[in-house]
Amino acid sequence: MAGGLVRLKAWGAVAGAVVLGFAGCVRAPAARSAAGFNLLLVTLDTVRADHVGAWGYRAGETPNLDRLAAEGVRFAEAETPVPLTLPSHATILSGLLPPEHGLRNNGFGRFPEAPATLATDLAAAGYRTGAFIAAFVLDHGYGLNRGFATYDDDIPRDTVSGLDARRPGRLVVDRALAWLDEDATKPFFVWVHLYDAHAPYAPPEPFATTFAARPYDGGIAEDDAQLGRLLADLDRRGLAARTVVAVVGDHGEELGEHGELTHGFLLYEPSLHVPLIVRAPGVIPAGSVVGAPVSLVDLGPTLAGLLDRPLAAPAGHTLDGRDLSAALRRRREPSAVDLYAESMYGTSFGWSPVTAIRRADLKYIAAPRPELYNLVRDPHEAANLAANRPREAHQLAAALTGMTTSASQAASPADTLDSEARAKLLSLGYLAGASLTTKPTPGKVGKDPKDAVVLLQRFDEAHAAFVAGKTGLARHEFEQLVAADPGNPVFVGQLAELYRRTGDLGRAVALYRQAVAIAPSDRDARYNLAVTLQEAGRGDEAFAALKDAIKLDPGRPEAHNALGIALALRGDLEGARSAFARTVELDPHDARALNNLANVLRDLKRPDEAAAAYRRAIALAPSYADPLNGLGTLEVQRHHPVEAIPYFQRALAAAPTMHEARLNLGIAEDLSGDPNAAAAAYREFLKETDGDRELARQREAARSLLARVESMLSRSQDADQGGRRKED
Repeated sequence: MAGGLVRLKAWGAVAGAVVLGFAGCVRAPAARSAAGFNLLLVTLDTVRADHVGAWGYRAGETPNLDRLAAEGVRFAEAETPVPLTLPSHATILSGLLPPEHGLRNNGFGRFPEAPATLATDLAAAGYRTGAFIAAFVLDHGYGLNRGFATYDDDIPRDTVSGLDARRPGRLVVDRALAWLDEDATKPFFVWVHLYDAHAPYAPPEPFATTFAARPYDGGIAEDDAQLGRLLADLDRRGLAARTVVAVVGDHGEELGEHGELTHGFLLYEPSLHVPLIVRAPGVIPAGSVVGAPVSLVDLGPTLAGLLDRPLAAPAGHTLDGRDLSAALRRRREPSAVDLYAESMYGTSFGWSPVTAIRRADLKYIAAPRPELYNLVRDPHEAANLAANRPREAHQLAAALTGMTTSASQAASPADTLDSEARAKLLSLGYLAGASLTTKPTPGKVGKDPKDAVVLLQRFDEAHAAFVAGKTGLARHEFEQLVAADPGNPVFVGQLAELYRRTGDLGRAVALYRQAVAIAPSDRDARYNLAVTLQEAGRGDEAFAALKDAIKLDPGRPEAHNALGIALALRGDLEGARSAFARTVELDPHDARALNNLANVLRDLKRPDEAAAAYRRAIALAPSYADPLNGLGTLEVQRHHPVEAIPYFQRALAAAPTMHEARLNLGIAEDLSGDPNAAAAAYREFLKETDGDRELARQREAARSLLARVESMLSRSQDADQGGRRKED
């Protein structure tokens, strides 16, 4: 990270003027308030400041960010307190640091109910509030939807893959612009989250071609283009002069620096230093630059202050963030304060947490091997000064300890993710978020993440090989990783998952038991052990393990679903119904659980309730064949074979190898009085399942049904021929 003067000169080259902070500004006094203004907040996921033109970067394409910086205030040294999407956004919206709001990682916990946010306060003040989200990592289930009348996180839920975890910024902005069209009578607060710069870097055209060699910059260019659409819409509506616009990166990206390919584990400047621009026409002088280091924890209180709607602090607490609006209005540099940062991501691997404090140009990183850097003289953080400047290192370490121990350290509410949600996070590159341990074992010092990051790279490569179907290579790499770090529950668990997916359930069970022994409170390992036992046919052990998993993690929908399956296999249909109902209560969007519930309700002779559950499952997943087949079966049982036929046909269109639906289609056509169609379906079923021993009983039934239909057709044909002879 370059020093302040260099940044200002670089900005001058872009904007055509050098603005030496507020102290050098001689413009006429600006308006004192943005009360009644609209608020547009745009968060740019994974964008580091030194890849934006306004921060001196020449290789990218960010004209809209550069324009906005020329029209507002650019914070030259803005830092995120955590290089992960969910906790960073929680901080932006609330003015609270992660130890205070409790979200310390992606995929874990829920924002608490008590603290105010920009959305809750502005909604209470009569603002229309809408949020438009680009990735599952900010799903409403994590609690940031509080205060938003519209929280559009409509990421497709594919019941087959479960991996559709993001959507393009173009679609997100389309939704936001449509929402703005709905009501022009109230001031609005709209938050737009853009994810195109996040790995894997795959920008759309024209940026895919323009930045073929630098796709990360292409993603930022796409973000910038979508920001341009939003700004143009404000201009078109005549709202730009009365709208506060804030654009901020939630965290940066290492891009291989310091050994980390992406972000999350380490606390170096490529991950922490982010762009931050605020435009408030007539309130903040255009082209201003704040040179003092500030934290994203200051953004929420500052935006609320600009709107004259101060953000309320939690009862008995003060906000961690500062309201800088008065300094911005008066063109004064904010006072210098210490900035806090943390990463707890490594603790889910059994490694050490990392925290940091920045005081002016000095930055101290608390880790098993502490680090101290002068960010002006050493912008790449290459020369660790901790041993050479022990007094300063000790002072900063003491200050950092005070910051962490004074925080509430409130435990985050229980994780409520299902397996599909975990798959989505995994598809985004977040490998172990849901297993987070926020409080490492006292006295135990885990690996230093900067030493362990090489293992993380190998793990990422092994997982990529597994996803690509190279199971032999993946198995070898996972075995090597477990040998290198045998106390790592994630490595052991992923090796277990590989054996489970490749059919070696005995080895998978043994490894999951090992993972549970390493981390007894790891809910993922406990649940995976239970379902693997269930798949292995070890019913009693699975049943006991499922009860343990639910006791440890009662909010996990998939555990209740697995328990329902176990109870159904035991013949306890009412118990199964209760378990499936609990699954649906915890996750109303789980089409599989709804299908299971419907099947049990059908067997319990509760057809109306079963039909309703089938229809809910079909509405959530129209191409999911099981509930289509189930509803068709129910209609046959209710003596409505004609109504059943379209459901079986749709099931077969979605799953052509669903042999049960083929046989059921024949039965429905048979009962509806169409023997020719029935015979064709029976013949197709027998042809498809020829030699399948598992379907022997169904084949026997199909042969019997086909013989009866063919006999009936033969008699009918004979009767027709006899009638024609008499006529002759």
